[in-house]
Amino acid sequence: MSQIAINTSQNVNINFSTASVGERIAAFFIDMAIKVVYALFILYIFYKILNLGVFLSSLDNWSSATIMIILLFPTIIYTLVLESLMEGQTFGKKILGIKVVKIDGYQASFSDYLMRWFFRLIDVWSNSGVIGLVSVIISKNNQRLGDMVSGCAVITVKNKVNISHT
Repeated sequence: MSQIAINTSQNVNINFSTASVGERIAAFFIDMAIKVVYALFILYIFYKILNLGVFLSSLDNWSSATIMIILLFPTIIYTLVLESLMEGQTFGKKILGIKVVKIDGYQASFSDYLMRWFFRLIDVWSNSGVIGLVSVIISKNNQRLGDMVSGCAVITVKNKVNISHT
C-alpha cells in the first residue's frame, strides 16, 4: 500500500495510505448493489403497483426511454451527488473507510467531483473498467484518469493504530 503526502494549507505534511485497488473495486460493487436495489424498487413500484407498462406501451420509443431515464436518473448521478454531499465518500466508500481528497491539501470542490464523474465514462464504463484498473495500478498515487485530471486521490481513512502502539 503506497503512501501519499498531502501538504495542507497550513504547510503541514500529512501522510495517508492510498486506497488499494481491491478496496476501490469493493466500494464500486457496494455502490452498484445500492443502485440496482433502487432501480428494482422503482421499477417494481411503477410497473406493478402503478401499472406504468400499459402507459409506456402507448408511447413512442423516445418518450418511453425518456421516462425510464427520469425514473433511473438518481442512479446516474449517485456518485456525483454523494461524493459532493458526503465530503468525498459514497456509501460504498464510507463502509470500506476510503474517501476522495485533493492532493494539494484543499477540500475537493464540486467541479473536482464533476470531473471525476465525467471521466468515469472512460475509466470505468468503457472497456469494462480496464482503463481505470490499469491507470490505478501503474500510477504513483493509485489514481485513475479522473483522479489525475481533477488532482484527487482516494485514501484510506481507517485508523491503523492499536493498543500496542501506545
